[in-house]
Amino acid sequence: MPLFRLAVLLLLVAGLGGCVVSTISGATSKERPVGRSIDDTSAGMAIGARLRRYPGDMSGVRVAVEDGIVLLTGNVKDPQLRLEAEKIAWDAPKVIRVANEIKITGHRGFFGNAKDRWITTQVRSRILSDTSVRSLNVNIETRNREVYLLGLVRTQGEIERIARHASLVPGVAKVVSYLRVAKAPAPKPQDPVPVLEGGPEGDS
Repeated sequence: MPLFRLAVLLLLVAGLGGCVVSTISGATSKERPVGRSIDDTSAGMAIGARLRRYPGDMSGVRVAVEDGIVLLTGNVKDPQLRLEAEKIAWDAPKVIRVANEIKITGHRGFFGNAKDRWITTQVRSRILSDTSVRSLNVNIETRNREVYLLGLVRTQGEIERIARHASLVPGVAKVVSYLRVAKAPAPKPQDPVPVLEGGPEGDS
């Protein structure tokens, strides 16, 4: 059965090439077992497919799924579209929480999107270079210079370090963390992390 489910998911991914759906690639670990990873991928593909078929313009919406938590980011032109995107997310299988961070601002231009991609790369680079952070199951989404962190980590200390790394990248306007320690209850979003200068304590 697991191999059959995996084959079906691979076919779904191949058929949704234009969908802005992300789960953590290769993120099976002690914190995140393979069954949960497959469920997250299945939910993400289901949400992405329905967003593509929706009669309104949902092309500015991005979807990330981690440990049953769906993060919706991006832009739409109408408040009703924001609500419809959340309804679609809740209808997906194995979803336990939906974090709707969609903004009512319309589409962004090329340079805005390029800046967001650069910020994501810089945040990931800082996390990977921090030897005090052992958890790699972190999904980083940047939209309108706001960084969203999603996934499972080992300790509360890692949550704080990862969020601080994100806040220190030039150009970041806000950091919202949905990170949680493995096996802890699903979190409420933390308050935005202030954008400060300098590195986490102990940075060289």
